[in-house]
Amino acid sequence: MFVRKRFGFFFVFCFLVFSLRDLAVGQETSLDLQAESAWKAVWNHFYSPDTCLFYDFLESLEPGKTLDHLPTPEEVDALYPHPCGYGTGMEDCAISGGIILDALIDRYANEEKSNAEQDVLESIKTRAQDVFTGLELLTTVSGSPGFVARGVSPKALGKCYINSSRDQVTHLVLAVWNYWRSPLSNDETRSRAALVLYAVADRMTRNVTPENDYDFLCSDGSRCRIGISRMADVEDHEAARLTAIYAAAWDVAKRSGDSIREAEYWKQWRNIARDTVVQSAHIVANPDLCNRMPSYAYLQMQESLEALYQLEPEQNLKETIGETLKYVANRIKSRQENALKKLKNHDLTEVAPSWREVGGLKGAYRETWYCPRECGEIALTIAADTANGSFDEDSARVLKEAFMIPDYARITSCGVFHLIGAYEKARRLGWFRIGLNQANK
Repeated sequence: MFVRKRFGFFFVFCFLVFSLRDLAVGQETSLDLQAESAWKAVWNHFYSPDTCLFYDFLESLEPGKTLDHLPTPEEVDALYPHPCGYGTGMEDCAISGGIILDALIDRYANEEKSNAEQDVLESIKTRAQDVFTGLELLTTVSGSPGFVARGVSPKALGKCYINSSRDQVTHLVLAVWNYWRSPLSNDETRSRAALVLYAVADRMTRNVTPENDYDFLCSDGSRCRIGISRMADVEDHEAARLTAIYAAAWDVAKRSGDSIREAEYWKQWRNIARDTVVQSAHIVANPDLCNRMPSYAYLQMQESLEALYQLEPEQNLKETIGETLKYVANRIKSRQENALKKLKNHDLTEVAPSWREVGGLKGAYRETWYCPRECGEIALTIAADTANGSFDEDSARVLKEAFMIPDYARITSCGVFHLIGAYEKARRLGWFRIGLNQANK
């Protein structure tokens, strides 16, 4: 009788083990299929091979016509409807390209770790080079050295709106820096990437002065009228942006053996390093500011600080940066469930209304457009705190649920970029793996 009981317990145990294993495998298979669908949407619906750029939203899902709504040469020349090109479908190409380039770097690491075939890895490298080429275009199209254009329309090659922002510059610079350091780049693209970083840093040195109200200026040399290109005398969550630009340029110059540029960027970086790190840390004592910050601002602050954490030579400043990273990650965790709820309550297949008729990205569709992006932004913000490992089981659970919601074959929001970016980042951090004891990882 005792032997039969022991055998029965053993049978039940084995049944549970194999059931959990099959459940984990099934979950991972579903995630893999969803990821494949998301990547297909990125390339087939939002990307233009003419510009190597990704666009903000879709007014049509008809094959071959998903980007027909983008501005014409006449509209860009007339700065219609706004010098930033707001609401035209190409105001955030620098941000989007940065998100996708980082996602490809993470995807390469994930596939390499899973022993993918060499042709798979080479395909990712090719894609990354194309995306980098698009970001490079944004820094040259205006003819104004170091200016980061928001986007270029496939209908208006060689043209751009004159106004950029620190948000666009932040994502572009940090992604290009990550690409320069990654195995996806080669000698030729690393050289080009270095020139991009130097050009942006040099523009900051020339233009971010008290006389210009610390503005890096529009492509025509005028000052930004709405303050979004100011790089100093800014709010706490914006303070680390300029510091990160100089630090990234210094890192590349140092590792490239360019001693003249290394010395220049070191000087610029260290002149503001302590003040901007301390200012960024003010956010810890200012929860009201945190409550007012949109999720995209959290992400840009966090990614700037994460870059500085990697490079900061002074231990006390490094510790301050690490504490701020942890605080920001923990603060934004409180938004996860509400963002997920909004994602569930919107029809993500709704196409955008004509921006020419409604006056931009306005009305009810704007929330439909933003809710998948916000879920991805929150996850990326938490994951950026590699100093403290803030991305945890609850973060993975919410991201997994959010990632599985959209029908990516019909999604019309660029939020797909942030979701796929967060998914690949989480995979690289060790989550979403098959394993009996990691059903949620």
